[in-house]
Amino acid sequence: MFLTLESNNLNFEKNSEYEIYHNMIGIFEQLKKKKIKLNLFEDNRVELENTGLEYEIRLGVAAEAVTPKTKLERILSKIIFNSPDKEFKRHIDTIKPDTTKVQHTLLLKNLKIIYDILEIRRVESCYGEIYPGANERFVDARIVNFKEEFPEIKIPIDPIEALRFARYDQMDLVLKSEFKIAIDYIKGVELTGKKGAYDLALMYWEKVVQEFLFKKKDKNENEALEDFLSDEIRNQKSKDGTEESKINSNQNDDEFSKTLEDAINEKIEDEADEKAQEVDGETKHKEIVETKKSKLLSDFKKPFELDSKNNSDFEKTRERLKNLGKKEISTIEKELEKISKKQTMQKTSWNNIQNYITVDAHKHTDLIDFNKTTSRKLKSTFKKIQGGRMGDVDSTGEDIDVDAYIDFKINKIGKFLINSKKFAGFDIILAIDESSSMRYNMDTVRRMCATLYDSISDLPHVRLTIMGWNGTAGHCHIKKITKPTQIGSLEAFGETPLAMAIGYAKHEIEKMTSQRRLFFLITDGHPNEYGDIAIARKEIKQMHHKGISCNGIYVGDNTVENTAQMKEIFLDNFVICENFDYVDTYLMDKISKQIIRSIKKVNYN
Repeated sequence: MFLTLESNNLNFEKNSEYEIYHNMIGIFEQLKKKKIKLNLFEDNRVELENTGLEYEIRLGVAAEAVTPKTKLERILSKIIFNSPDKEFKRHIDTIKPDTTKVQHTLLLKNLKIIYDILEIRRVESCYGEIYPGANERFVDARIVNFKEEFPEIKIPIDPIEALRFARYDQMDLVLKSEFKIAIDYIKGVELTGKKGAYDLALMYWEKVVQEFLFKKKDKNENEALEDFLSDEIRNQKSKDGTEESKINSNQNDDEFSKTLEDAINEKIEDEADEKAQEVDGETKHKEIVETKKSKLLSDFKKPFELDSKNNSDFEKTRERLKNLGKKEISTIEKELEKISKKQTMQKTSWNNIQNYITVDAHKHTDLIDFNKTTSRKLKSTFKKIQGGRMGDVDSTGEDIDVDAYIDFKINKIGKFLINSKKFAGFDIILAIDESSSMRYNMDTVRRMCATLYDSISDLPHVRLTIMGWNGTAGHCHIKKITKPTQIGSLEAFGETPLAMAIGYAKHEIEKMTSQRRLFFLITDGHPNEYGDIAIARKEIKQMHHKGISCNGIYVGDNTVENTAQMKEIFLDNFVICENFDYVDTYLMDKISKQIIRSIKKVNYN
């Protein structure tokens, strides 16, 4: 994958985003077995070209409501699910109806509009079936795109406009129009195979648009006849014939001196200079062009039927296309799974990933202010119950660790029996996401870490290691903090290399000599690469098998996507916190209960 930047003004943060785009594309290059070249521009373009040897994407990354990532996913969905754009164009070019050149040109333009609308909906739905997070972004983008294209709320006045409204999920407006059937076609094209939009576009023209045009023609002819009769009656009422009659006559001569075909030809010639690009239908250029095109439907004065005379039943056609789509999606999912497993094997090997990890030297800083009230309460509690030796989890023993037992029942892995004789300390490892999205939370994070360090300062057998992690250019950067004076070095920048971060944490935790080890991962985002989730899950599972208690903390909205991500990695051992105030409360409670339970078990034994 080649990445080129067309501006020297792109800052560090943007470059981190571009690396994410690079990682997204890499897996699909393997799927398609073809290079995908990505050119980035500081504007709003979204263009795709298939040269046969490679795909070339031209992506604008200027700030706007719809993110570049969403636009890139949309255009990648066309690549992955084999949009038959060229095949459709070749087919409609073969249509030779018995009509004028002007009418023929109008037909082709409108057929292409219908196809483009249906095709983008098809590929979005198929891509979203595999990546639910992307589907949520597509849904949000539709609302934004509709407001941009149609700033004024209205009811669609023709079947193509209704189809576009349905594509943007404006079903309430479509239901108020005469073209409710547009919803059936938009829903019908979802999750269909390669020819889904191809076949349904032709069917929509034949069964919906043609009917509209013929009705419109009949209506126009009746209205024209009524207007003509009215003029004749009005002219007859003129006394001398007539100034009014002369004026009307002159006007009619002027109007018909330029024929309808001439007028339409001029319109088409004006638009011929605008070179069409294979785009996803969402750039401002494309929106302008399509807005013009949508008006072309009103230029049909002599509608005609396609030569194919498609008599296919809509429901049967939709069922056939969805069955094909199901097979295609399944095939692609299996191929992506193979690629992911291969990457997982490569990325979970410490010999491989250590070459992409740098443990950064951190500076000693002034002590960070902490929550003295919380620390004092915890210290007091620990002091009251402290004494003796601490028990730990083992495969055999004389008592049960409740949390470890619950974890065992849920995950069917791990140890849960206490053996006080084998106690060798208590390690807490806190892996904190330091990516750029965390910048507004770092003060709270540093304060939370400082409070935790102070609260356990009187417990020599309890050790806390904080691991800050982020990434740039396919690399993972680690800060390993073991003293309160190092906390100030935590800062936010770069990306979210989740798999490599957990891989490093696993390597470090396994070297620790303590029998009781608690691992917490805190993040507010999603990994750079789709395969990171599977890799992270494998690493966490291996740590569970070695008796390491692993817990995930996600900071952000409790959405389906966020919950699914954490459940995939941590099963049921995770929590979603609205903000870092909740993280602070949860973490202190979770860790203190573990420490108190361990102290009590020592006293009991």
